[in-house]
Amino acid sequence: MPTIKAKIQSNQNQVVAKKLAIGQFSISMSDIADVDTSGQTDGSMMIFDGTSGKYIMSTQIDNENLSLSGGTY
Repeated sequence: MPTIKAKIQSNQNQVVAKKLAIGQFSISMSDIADVDTSGQTDGSMMIFDGTSGKYIMSTQIDNENLSLSGGTY
């Protein structure tokens, strides 16, 4: 099984993936073919866009197919 290392940045209440390394290889999120980081701004999240077939960066969740479960309190 390969060694997988990830570099993340924690800033207050957010965690941001910066780099992913598998074995001797190291890639950035923007290096992945189906990830479009062009809209990346402070507070962005990665969301799959079924129209383009890519993961895009967005600061808004606006999708009728999305269902969030906050757990039990």
